[in-house]
Amino acid sequence: MDFQMHVTPPSGQWNLTPGFEPSEDYDSLVMDCCGLLSQTDSRFHVNGFGQSDWPVDVAYDLSAVMEQLPEAVAALRKGENTEIDFYGQGIERLIEFSPQGTQVAVRCTSRLDWTPRPDVEFALRDDVERLLSGLAHSFKVALDRTSPEMAALEPFSSW
Repeated sequence: MDFQMHVTPPSGQWNLTPGFEPSEDYDSLVMDCCGLLSQTDSRFHVNGFGQSDWPVDVAYDLSAVMEQLPEAVAALRKGENTEIDFYGQGIERLIEFSPQGTQVAVRCTSRLDWTPRPDVEFALRDDVERLLSGLAHSFKVALDRTSPEMAALEPFSSW
């Protein structure tokens, strides 16, 4: 599968302490964490569907993906269709995962002038699950180097 997503952790230990009380709401917590990561040299990388480096950032695009990740992983494990929406202005792409037995059809739809080539690819379900769990793991590693205090919170501590 050519489609890939991962987080490059900061090059060193930052130990940023949030100047706020961490939210108990998962989406808000992810936004807070991505805000901290964006203060470092951490990077979010996405490629595939004919484009080697998607124009994504840590503060907004990574946050949007991480907000959707737990539900996407859970759906895939159940063999259900799921999606991850890169809804940020300037990227505006939808990735749909359609399990078909041991395979998953991964389709990219653009809401902009950009056209994915190809627009669908097939991968083993285990490989797609590894891609998504690998993103969670690389996010956790980046968060460990940025703010161990935030990385110790659930669900990140179990990633």
